[in-house]
Amino acid sequence: MLAGANEDIVRVSAFTSQLQAHMPPIDSVDATCKTTSGVSGIAQLSFGTTFKGGGISVACEHGVVTVVGKDVTIEKNGVEETKTFPKQTNGVKEEVLAWGKAILAGKPDARQTPEQALKDLRALEAMFKSGEQDGLPLATGN
Repeated sequence: MLAGANEDIVRVSAFTSQLQAHMPPIDSVDATCKTTSGVSGIAQLSFGTTFKGGGISVACEHGVVTVVGKDVTIEKNGVEETKTFPKQTNGVKEEVLAWGKAILAGKPDARQTPEQALKDLRALEAMFKSGEQDGLPLATGN
C-alpha cells in the first residue's frame, strides 16, 4: 500500500538471516521488490537486529516522506516540513481500532481486507523462499 493504490509487489529477490539464536529460522529480510508498474524498491525487516533506529521512507518523483517514531517528515521540491503526532503509537492500537470500527459499520476497512492481507502474505512468502535460494528472483503471485 505504500507504493500506491494500484501497485502490488509482484517480484522479489531477497536475502534472509538469523541474527538471534532464539528466533529460528530467520529474523531478518533484505529484499529488492518490483511493483506492478515496474518500479523497484527495497524492503528491510528485522526483528533480530540490535539497531535502535528504524522507520519508513518512501521516495517519490517530487519528494520523500519519512516516518520515524511519532515524527513524519515531508520533503517536497526542496522544502522540508516535520510534524509530530504525539498520540500515535506503533500502529497496533490504531489497527485494532480501525478493525473495531469496521465491525460496527458492517463494512471492512479497505486497508484490512482479506485480499490485502493475502497480497502481503504472498510478498513475504516469496521473500522467505528467495532467501532460501540465495536471492533467486521470484514472482509473488500478486
